[in-house]
Amino acid sequence: MNTKLRMITAVTVALGAVMATAGSAQADPGRPNNPISGSLPNTGDTLVQYSTYRTVSSWEQVQFRYENTISHSLRMGLRDTSGWQFSPTKIMGSKGTTYTIAQNGSTVSIPQGKRFAINARSNGFMWNYQDHNWGGHLYW
Repeated sequence: MNTKLRMITAVTVALGAVMATAGSAQADPGRPNNPISGSLPNTGDTLVQYSTYRTVSSWEQVQFRYENTISHSLRMGLRDTSGWQFSPTKIMGSKGTTYTIAQNGSTVSIPQGKRFAINARSNGFMWNYQDHNWGGHLYW
């Protein structure tokens, strides 16, 4: 009976692991996060520098879950307190997708305690009747 119980437990754990890796990417809900949003001008690649600064937690990465999409792809990067954009621009186009903007071990080093703000722009000209408003959840 003990062997049968161990086998059932092992199969259950294995199935749980497969299901966890097969799901869509989600930002970790235990990390600092808040809803963020903005509006972009219709002049295409005009940069909008948002003024809210945040400090990187011990996770040492920044992710954005894109929920309210603009008519074109959203381009987002991170800048430091001197105004320098230190992350490559990430192009975001899919609603409900979580994008990693920066993390240690990748091309961008973002140490714990670093302060950052968001740079955003559209990847093309938007007419006045198109959707200029973006939003989602930022995890850091």
